[in-house]
Amino acid sequence: MKGIPTILRSVFIAPEFLVAVAGLALSVAFPSGFLWLSERIGQQSDLLKYAWLLPAGLVAYDLKVARSILLPDADKRTVLQGWSRYWDVKCAISVGLLYGVAFAVAGLFTMLFDWKTPASHQSAVLLTSVSGALTVSATLFYANIRMEELFREHWKLKGSG
Repeated sequence: MKGIPTILRSVFIAPEFLVAVAGLALSVAFPSGFLWLSERIGQQSDLLKYAWLLPAGLVAYDLKVARSILLPDADKRTVLQGWSRYWDVKCAISVGLLYGVAFAVAGLFTMLFDWKTPASHQSAVLLTSVSGALTVSATLFYANIRMEELFREHWKLKGSG
């Protein structure tokens, strides 16, 4: 029961959530702009053929980075797993991965759209998918760097004490 607030916080207070909501809000606020963009994208068959691969490919990268965050090489004594807030970190990483998969699935769905008949939702989903997947990867990348910094500081303090 105590984990539910952590899960909700990880879902709703996340940059990925902001990207998803912004994509929806912008598509509702500016449908003509997204329709124009869908018309342009529909003319680029090569772009359409491969655009969904970026979010899908980033999921593989995200899984690798998530493993590095949760099981860092510098943590030979499993200090992180013994930390009282490890579950919070694991929850946030897991939610980030779920967002990454959701953005990849959304990108895959764009392949099912009839781009010869442009609609505003087509480019909105594609752009949200790509920008969301990039956001997940950037967030995990930063978390991985921060985790490495924290371990270096921790072992530096332990070594000098």
